[in-house]
Amino acid sequence: MPKAAGGSATRWGPLFGARAAAWAETWEGPAGWGKPVYEHVLYQAEIGSGSRVLDCGCGAGLFARMAAEQGASVAGIDAAEELIEIAAERVPEGDFRVGDIEALPWENGSFDVVTGFSAFQFADDKVRALREAGRVSRGLVTVVIPTRVPESGITSVFKPVFPLFRKDALASMKQSGMFALSDPGKLEEVLATAALTPYEDDEIECLIVFDDVTAAERAFMAAGPTQLAISNSGAAKVAEVVRSALELFADNRGRVVLPAWYRAVLARADR
Repeated sequence: MPKAAGGSATRWGPLFGARAAAWAETWEGPAGWGKPVYEHVLYQAEIGSGSRVLDCGCGAGLFARMAAEQGASVAGIDAAEELIEIAAERVPEGDFRVGDIEALPWENGSFDVVTGFSAFQFADDKVRALREAGRVSRGLVTVVIPTRVPESGITSVFKPVFPLFRKDALASMKQSGMFALSDPGKLEEVLATAALTPYEDDEIECLIVFDDVTAAERAFMAAGPTQLAISNSGAAKVAEVVRSALELFADNRGRVVLPAWYRAVLARADR
């Protein structure tokens, strides 16, 4: 498999790959963070038998597996080689590659649908990444980003962790990070510049549920951005702060239930 070639992939690949097994078992485990979002996109984009689908920032391949189960031919690209290896094990018939979503290694019009679940906002050049998505698609590009950021459980957990990051790392994540496309009007601006015209724009509530605080802590410690805090402040300190924040979301059964909302935009590439 080719290695990631420059850009944001060089930075984010090792961070998301550092604890790939834990990421795959928690965020992309049996329940997964985004099952309602994945199911929404599968239905709205009419992904099924005969569809060719590329998932940008495919991670450990949970969405790719769900698409394959619907009969689609799937491909995926991610900056983390360790996650790509897991995706290839989960979907042996898929075409999974390590690389940068700003430079997709496929020909024009190779896919019916190109998706990106909480992925395009991590690109240094988001317009270029979305143009690439439009180039390799025969027309349909789906972009999913977090919305209602102040109300999000993920925000609430990460907020007390922010002081554990270096200041330059925090500043960088505003440009290339989880919420980099979530400000009002930002996604619309980037899509227009990338010659993608939205035709459907939905908000999906997506509760994130972990069996207990320990499982939730393991998940958050596996997130790419968390590695930046760990490298600056140490794993023990970061875990302590994460666990304390997560305990506020434990229900009477001991589960951790985090409120979350995602915006799913289906767009067509202007030709």
